[in-house]
Amino acid sequence: MPEDLLNAWRYAVMQLWLVPEGDPTHIGLGGRSLSGPCLDSDKRPVWLRVAALSTAGRKAFEGVHLADALLPATVPRPALVSEYAWGSDPGFIAHVWERMRGSVISTTPDLAGPVGLSPQWWADLRAALDTVHTVSLPPRRQVLTQAYVGRIARFIPEVAEAGVDLTVKKWEASHGDLHWANLGDPLEFLDWEGWGWAPVGYDAATLLTYALPQGEAATEVRTSFADVLASEEGRLAQLVSAAEVIQAAERDELHARLAPYARKSARDLLTSTPQ
Repeated sequence: MPEDLLNAWRYAVMQLWLVPEGDPTHIGLGGRSLSGPCLDSDKRPVWLRVAALSTAGRKAFEGVHLADALLPATVPRPALVSEYAWGSDPGFIAHVWERMRGSVISTTPDLAGPVGLSPQWWADLRAALDTVHTVSLPPRRQVLTQAYVGRIARFIPEVAEAGVDLTVKKWEASHGDLHWANLGDPLEFLDWEGWGWAPVGYDAATLLTYALPQGEAATEVRTSFADVLASEEGRLAQLVSAAEVIQAAERDELHARLAPYARKSARDLLTSTPQ
């Protein structure tokens, strides 16, 4: 656990008059944030997340506020309670949310076993994401750029061999990090720090990619988002998501174990006939 972040987390606890329920339990990807359960001054359960306020941190700061301001209540998520920023070089930012109603579906972005979610959960997920995709965001908030999409053949050479057009023709507001550790049951969405514009179908494609090791869950994603994933835009989004996993496999074990599934998914897409 990064010592500077642990000290920052404890400092935020004091400044925000929180009572920690043990040390922070979750280290963010790359060790850039710490999160954990606390009680507020009225003994209500809350969740505290502290992150280094780098350039990426400032984007997250804005993302939290935009989600709070722009997303309707039909997109279920823990409410933002308070925030606190301090220091410089590096600075830190703390956000406090209401505790989620249930629990995350997975403690890691991928799945270790079947999810067993109800048909209503899947219907609610689709409806909520359809709402997210209609939100108007500042143009500068991008999950991905066209430049990145144009380079995915570096990670999936078959894309170039097949002559795939990598031009993103449609963009939409997207959660941008829609994996199984960011979804709860009952349905709630976590971690809106990085949301922004992404290719149409990117959220569904990301969720599918992280479900690939579990056949039943992958089938549920494909069924719930069949029209999106089968479209020209959705097929490109799946290739992009696969490329991201393959690229990240060089850096961490989680994506290394997902990479074979992502490669197979990309090959299957490139050899199948669009419907």
